[in-house]
Amino acid sequence: MNFKILALLSIILTSLAPVSAWGEDGGSFSKFTEPLWEIGVGGGAFYTPDYPASDKNSLHGLALPYLIYRGDFLRIGRDSILKGVFFDTDIVEFDISAAASFNSSSDDNDARRGMPDLDYLFEIGPQLKIKLGAAYGGRAELQLPFRAVFSTDITRIDHRGYLFNPKIAYRKQNLFRKNIDMDCSISSGFATKNLHEYFYRVAPQYATETRPAYEADSGYLGSRLTFGLSYDITEHLRAYVGGGIGYYGGAVNQRSPLFRQEITTSVHAALTWSLFQSKTRVPSSRQ
Repeated sequence: MNFKILALLSIILTSLAPVSAWGEDGGSFSKFTEPLWEIGVGGGAFYTPDYPASDKNSLHGLALPYLIYRGDFLRIGRDSILKGVFFDTDIVEFDISAAASFNSSSDDNDARRGMPDLDYLFEIGPQLKIKLGAAYGGRAELQLPFRAVFSTDITRIDHRGYLFNPKIAYRKQNLFRKNIDMDCSISSGFATKNLHEYFYRVAPQYATETRPAYEADSGYLGSRLTFGLSYDITEHLRAYVGGGIGYYGGAVNQRSPLFRQEITTSVHAALTWSLFQSKTRVPSSRQ
């Protein structure tokens, strides 16, 4: 599968929140029971920063089919592209999961003009979830993903280090009226030197009078707050809208000439249409 399609599909399947590396996975909450599998189509628009602490956002749009599968072990969609669940109780879950995110063109970004483009990113690795239980009429959990990060331009794949992205996620169903659900999360990212170099290193050959050479360090990448609303228009048609705020004050590579602003914002809106659903229902924890 084309990695561009994979990245875009992962966003639809994670309740349309920007996905990781650095994006975000969706939450892991839902209705009491759901179909074992679903096949449908979805489309949306996403206005997101080109990279962490970028001062430029880019608009991405798409429309394509999707698959969701909620098996005991294998799970596709919702809170990752694909994952295998090794342990799942009312208190904790342990899985191996994957996520992906958009590329960006350096020619369209003043800070990176003349430098190589940023390719599509995808991640895979273990994740521990601690289910914190009921809170203010909703449910919360602590998510602790640790993933290897890779970049690709489709012709090649390069390892870009590792990302630890602890997050507290919260979901409340029937927020203002029936069938309107709210998801929000707060997270922080910590990455190895290779991933920071991918975003913030300026090699000597790309240095200019306004963009001096810079060597990146490992450590704190930044934090994000996300918020989203979803609405069941019908049993099979669902709408999403949301956004996020990134705060990068205190990040380890704040002195990089590619680090342009401490606060970034993103917004998204989308629609999914479930065309086929299994008659078999499973508990909502299978996501």
